[in-house]
Amino acid sequence: MIEYKHDINRLQKLRNRFDEKIVEKALRQSTATATSRVRTYISREVRGVYPLRAKDLNGKVQIRKYRQMATRALVYIGGRLPLSTFKPTTRKAKVVATSRRGKQFKTTRQRVSVRVRKDKGRQVVRGGWYAKGEVMRRAKDGSARTQYGPSIPGMVAHESVITGATNVAREVLPREFSRRMEVLLEEEGKG
Repeated sequence: MIEYKHDINRLQKLRNRFDEKIVEKALRQSTATATSRVRTYISREVRGVYPLRAKDLNGKVQIRKYRQMATRALVYIGGRLPLSTFKPTTRKAKVVATSRRGKQFKTTRQRVSVRVRKDKGRQVVRGGWYAKGEVMRRAKDGSARTQYGPSIPGMVAHESVITGATNVAREVLPREFSRRMEVLLEEEGKG
């Protein structure tokens, strides 16, 4: 384990040794930096699997701060994303349809495909079409309904993403805290 000049695990000793305001300020700043790095890590990991933009992910995150402790919680919110988010493409397909009288005839239909995951390739939405910026499909009652894919909280909740984000926080927070303490003590002239 790496030894730092100012160990974050010994906060009480640091508060007794230095000014408490300096220690709290360093803790706040280092926590904010670690939160930002974890958020970036999660965004990169999710965008490595799903073809989303960083803007889509960052719009769905809330950073909850707790006053008593220097703790942050990254909460990803939102329901399932519409399939129109996953770059739909349309193509004409020749099909054999049956009329209401039971007679078969050749015609063309618009086929829509989306790429939900980068590792799976494009998938055809069976019975779906692309209209007015949405991927639609007929429901059993005959009405057209918008089709949805996975949700952002579901993407983030993957075990490898959570484990990696925790590791990033464990690496960044002590290093940043020590660095911030050095800078703040140097400004005060006590370093």
